[in-house]
Amino acid sequence: MEQIDIRNAFPGAAVFRIGTTGSTMDDARRLAKMGFYPGTTVTAEAQTAGRGRLPERRWESAPGDNLLATVILERTSAELPGFTLRIGLALCRAVSIFAIRQGMRLDCAPRLKWPNDVLIGDRKLAGILCEAAEDAAYVGFGINVNQRSFPPALGNTATSLVLAAGRAAPLPRLELLEIALEQIYFVLVDEDWRAEATERLWRHGERVAFLTGLAADQGLVEGILEGIAPSGALLIRTEGDEAARSFVSGELRIPTGFS
Repeated sequence: MEQIDIRNAFPGAAVFRIGTTGSTMDDARRLAKMGFYPGTTVTAEAQTAGRGRLPERRWESAPGDNLLATVILERTSAELPGFTLRIGLALCRAVSIFAIRQGMRLDCAPRLKWPNDVLIGDRKLAGILCEAAEDAAYVGFGINVNQRSFPPALGNTATSLVLAAGRAAPLPRLELLEIALEQIYFVLVDEDWRAEATERLWRHGERVAFLTGLAADQGLVEGILEGIAPSGALLIRTEGDEAARSFVSGELRIPTGFS
């Protein structure tokens, strides 16, 4: 692991790069125990055992393709309303700013899929995993940047920046990391984050299907996606209800027969 000289918006925080690692989240935990400042970040060229929100979902990446990183934050950051959504909003902002600076025109503006994904159209561009421990909070994320092909299981559901922009040459991942760190820094103190997150919310105002909870007995709810509650919960108004219902866990989907 080597410290690299790139801009980090968090005062006193370092950025470290590693070649191949199991998980940048685990690397960041080790740095936190050594006393590194909040905002200290680990980025990897390749990751072999990255964790997703669900145990069966893993984030693996070939060397040099994508931006894989974990940021160490203060433990209290995890107590902010909509913490994971704030990080998703920061990545949406970062991708938009990066595209402008690179002179790219994306297929669609990046959208925030509740609770922890960033999409281009209906395809996944980035995933987020936030964890809290006694000593710190950890924000792990992966952004598909230069990847041009995906496994068959992901072929119709994933994309990357080079694909979305139709770029032939690789894009500078560390420049995107600098922008992402800046936007994470800002969004943690942004009192108006929810308005922008709602504006960027995937399928906002449209009919959605929602799997309630993450257990085997989860149920299916269909309704209009109304927005985000102050707590970060998802608001869906089902047929016959005057007010939207609030959901704190589950997964959004497009209803059968809709596109």
